[in-house]
Amino acid sequence: MIKDLFEQIKQKLTPQSNQSYATDTHTTNQEATSPIGQLTTDKIKAIVAELTQAGPLFAQAGFTMEQLEIEIGLLPKVLPQFVQIKEIPISEESVFLNQLKDQKLLQFVLHSLFKASRMKSLLENTNLSLYGIEISVSAPPSVKTIFKREIPLSNADIVNL
Repeated sequence: MIKDLFEQIKQKLTPQSNQSYATDTHTTNQEATSPIGQLTTDKIKAIVAELTQAGPLFAQAGFTMEQLEIEIGLLPKVLPQFVQIKEIPISEESVFLNQLKDQKLLQFVLHSLFKASRMKSLLENTNLSLYGIEISVSAPPSVKTIFKREIPLSNADIVNL
């Protein structure tokens, strides 16, 4: 599944050298001839549309997309950032994943969210809690789980460290 997703993302984000970069009213001549031109822009738009349209499904699965970053470079990245709004039983996770069997990108994102949210059990006896999950839709894809201190340190605590 990961290998297929990697190839799908790579195809979506990597400009094809034999493609012509046609201009439209919103594209400058420089953008049209650039490898990060209209072709890449269209692919990024498609990924963003797919992620934003899946908002209701993510919410049912217990997550909401709080932020979306787009990095433009040799290998562009789309970085949706999620927070967990509710926990669902592990037995229900497969129901959501099966709904997405023809949508590999969304299936990967949801599968990653489920796995990353279970990582909070690793930090049960600490004062850190799950703060967010960032997924890098790029070639290669990656997932970052962010934990944050529940109670901020006071200045006295910092001095005593």
